[in-house]
Amino acid sequence: MPIKWDSRLTVGNSYIDTEHKLLLSLLNALSVTARHPDEKEALRFFIDQLYESAKEHFLHEEKLQLKSLYPYYEENKHGHQQLMAELDVIRDDVYRYVEKTNTSAEEVKAMSEKIDYIMRDWFIEHIIKSDLKMKGFMDNAG
Repeated sequence: MPIKWDSRLTVGNSYIDTEHKLLLSLLNALSVTARHPDEKEALRFFIDQLYESAKEHFLHEEKLQLKSLYPYYEENKHGHQQLMAELDVIRDDVYRYVEKTNTSAEEVKAMSEKIDYIMRDWFIEHIIKSDLKMKGFMDNAG
């Protein structure tokens, strides 16, 4: 189920908010694509785009946090490292999935559930619970 951007998700920094919107768009594209076994190349494309965009975003966000003397910098950086480690595993799973010639309905469902996990873990757990702490610290800094 796609997640819609909502003003309540804004952290107060236009750069970070724009990057979060991009990540959300990629997550939504992954979620939709994972449900269609005939769209495997698109799935590979979107997982690669998410991986590169997330890596860039995390570095950018951490630089802004350091510049702003953000008090939760270490906690946030640790969260980024965990998310990238999870994304490494899921990206490898997607690559193996894409290479399979015959995909069963169970495998399609399992891949879809992994993508939905990313959406919940990344968006709900990290952006909402962790990144929203940035409100007031980084208002359009950087």
